[in-house]
Amino acid sequence: MPMALMQIDGSRLLSPVKHGDAIRVHSRVVEKKETSKPDRGVITFDRRCVKHDGTVAQEMNASLMFRRRPKA
Repeated sequence: MPMALMQIDGSRLLSPVKHGDAIRVHSRVVEKKETSKPDRGVITFDRRCVKHDGTVAQEMNASLMFRRRPKA
């Protein structure tokens, strides 16, 4: 589970989502960074919300902070 939403970049609404539309989210990790605290890290995702007909409704890059295991 994410600890915090850090940033959203390049959010684009490309087509409307209407009542009854089924949507799914495709997420791809594009970057992982350590923070100054050893128990936390930031992961940046490329995300797309896709409607049931295959049309992309929204695109964005989202950076979230996660708890991580310290290096052994």
